[in-house]
Amino acid sequence: MNKVSTFTLLVLFLALTLTVAFAGDTVPFKKPNDMVPVRQAFMEKSPGTFDRAEYVQRQQETFDRLMAEAASLTPESVISVPVSPEALAGIDNYQCETCGSRSTARKDRIGVVVPVGRTAMFNRMKRPMPDGGFAWTMALESPGATALRVHFTDFSLGPNAEVYVYNMDGEAFGPYTDNGPGNNNDFWSNTVTGSVALVQLRQYGNSPLGSNHFNVADIGYLGEKFLLPFMQRPNDYVGDVGRAAAHCPGNESCVEDASCYSGGAVADAKLAMAHMQWISGAWIYYCTGGLIADTDSSTQIPYFLTANHCMSRSKEAKALECYFQYWTSSCHGACYDPVGVCPRTLGADIRDTSRDGDHTLLELWEDPPSGSVFMGWTTDPMAFADGTHLFRISHPSGEAQAYSEHVVDSQYIECTSLPIGEFIYSRDVIGATEGGSSGSPVMNMSGQIVGQLYGACGYTLEVCDAVENRTVDGAFAYYYSSVAPWLDNGGGPTGSEMHVDSIVLSTKTKGPKTDAIATVTILDENGAPVVGAMVSGTFTGDVSGSSSGTTGATGEAAVKLTITGSISSFGFCVDSVSLSGWTYNSGANVETCDTY
Repeated sequence: MNKVSTFTLLVLFLALTLTVAFAGDTVPFKKPNDMVPVRQAFMEKSPGTFDRAEYVQRQQETFDRLMAEAASLTPESVISVPVSPEALAGIDNYQCETCGSRSTARKDRIGVVVPVGRTAMFNRMKRPMPDGGFAWTMALESPGATALRVHFTDFSLGPNAEVYVYNMDGEAFGPYTDNGPGNNNDFWSNTVTGSVALVQLRQYGNSPLGSNHFNVADIGYLGEKFLLPFMQRPNDYVGDVGRAAAHCPGNESCVEDASCYSGGAVADAKLAMAHMQWISGAWIYYCTGGLIADTDSSTQIPYFLTANHCMSRSKEAKALECYFQYWTSSCHGACYDPVGVCPRTLGADIRDTSRDGDHTLLELWEDPPSGSVFMGWTTDPMAFADGTHLFRISHPSGEAQAYSEHVVDSQYIECTSLPIGEFIYSRDVIGATEGGSSGSPVMNMSGQIVGQLYGACGYTLEVCDAVENRTVDGAFAYYYSSVAPWLDNGGGPTGSEMHVDSIVLSTKTKGPKTDAIATVTILDENGAPVVGAMVSGTFTGDVSGSSSGTTGATGEAAVKLTITGSISSFGFCVDSVSLSGWTYNSGANVETCDTY
């Protein structure tokens, strides 16, 4: 009897000890596969300071020059581009593509693409210039538009020519030269407000006939969702707290103005985040993203993090326009139209994107404005660090920067398609996010990125309901190995030969679909992990076909194929491993094939 009592007391003591040990914030529970060395990068700031007044002044000077040189418009040079009622209804009636009964991940639709199909003809409608060159002007008009973008294709200019896009309100963008931004002859212009956009080519000096060429393929018609909120400002105030009923007219009442919050990490994040606008197929959308640092402090590559559900295709990235430093001038100050005032970048290339952790890593075509901040990051897993405070800066409903703060909560009943670990669940404690906030990086209170916004999981999915709903972010620690080849320059090996050290096969069910996963570890001749190696292989059995993956900082590549249905058995063999400057020594493989 005494032995049983002693044993029972010991079990109860151990259970109580474990409960106490894991109850506090100082000992967050981590899954066994999280027990790896933490990799991290730290914030970097680009030199200089962006001068908004100087930026606006340069636009005005450019506008004045363009107006002085513009060729006279004729009926032939004015192109009217009407938008059908069906297309306008497609903007307003857009339904969330990724919303379920308990989850939502919204990118907001704000405009439509309308074909133009006009080739610029410079032998007509041009105005001779004293230097022997000429100016050529075209006007694109789309009644009802709040703003317009122009899609150029087959864009090729001689060395002494440049193209601008402008409106009659002093907004002027360019010059676009050579083969255009991205150097691929195909790009979308900056946005100008209003229903008329002017396109102007300036040729300096004589040039051979045919040295300049481009097509105006489409216009991007931005509707009322894009600018109408800036024409409104609520005058009603909540008397007991002395603040506006909403951050901006388009926001819910719980959304907080980022200008009311300051401090080191928050101030840095404001200089890193951007409102994103881009074209996808026949439509225009917006989300949020932010600059992210790599571990090489000697360079500043404009890497930019957002969500996969926002952007996942190369063509979308090439049509990206990022608005930086888009904030109110003071706490609860007026919400203004960002066009023509906020510094912007055009275009990007996708470096890595996946539904795993809902992430997309971009490299911008253009450098962000002077004084921009590249936020640091950490692989310290946050998904199970209950009680940890996180914060973000985002552009809810596409409006000025908003601040929100969240507390990690892994005890919430998760949405089945958003497993905790791959995603971080948190409870809103300050502010909130809305459509347009998607993709915004979420950071620990030191300002290191730990994920980016997917959306929400909950029972009401109402923006201001922090009791029934949770904010959901893709976990950086989960997909880190996928982005490590670009962000973790210091994590690479020093050898010259590489081989397969191990293959681990597993499956993962996502609703009616099942992933067959081969986790392949690649090491060098010294036993160090190889970063950035492309592993290609073939699946056989219940799932068949070829696929590939890239190794991260631990030397692991996740190679996967997805089928509809269940998987009971399959095989996998490595076909090749490639990395520039390295030799794949298959004879040194510990294993080359495995079965499940």
